[in-house]
Amino acid sequence: MIRIELLSKTNFHLESLDSYNRKQFVNKVYRRIDGEYKLVDCNYVEDWDLDEKRLIARRISSDDYITYLALENDKVVGFIGLLKKLNGSYMILDMMHVSNEYRGQGIGRSLFEKGIEEARKAQAKALYISACSSEETIAFYKAMGCFLIDNPIKEIADKEPFDLQMICSLKQ
Repeated sequence: MIRIELLSKTNFHLESLDSYNRKQFVNKVYRRIDGEYKLVDCNYVEDWDLDEKRLIARRISSDDYITYLALENDKVVGFIGLLKKLNGSYMILDMMHVSNEYRGQGIGRSLFEKGIEEARKAQAKALYISACSSEETIAFYKAMGCFLIDNPIKEIADKEPFDLQMICSLKQ
């Protein structure tokens, strides 16, 4: 059974992501063409090596983050990392992933709902996401009620020019 827990020193350490399966096979991505987003073929595999996994582990366990873990028998099978400090009226969803073999089971939805709860607690007006432009990722965020924004946070959008900048508006 999958448990969703706030990251703590008892359920997470810097090696907790060592066996994490980040792999994502991407076949189609959204690209801006003639002023609108269209799906185009683009085949590649997203993955993390051990150094990247350890770097991510350090980031999401730092004091700058609120992180929830999806755990199965104390093994991390997903997580959401939110920046504690608001950017204007936005809480930034910095990263969210579900291990490849656990996708499609509602874990992403459960993690996203924790993100919404934290954003509400922080009195943010919206959750801001710089989302990977893959077809599946955008479909997930749209299913969560997110939508593209016209005025993205420039420094975030500039870091990942192929990401789609989205928000999930919070009704208080």
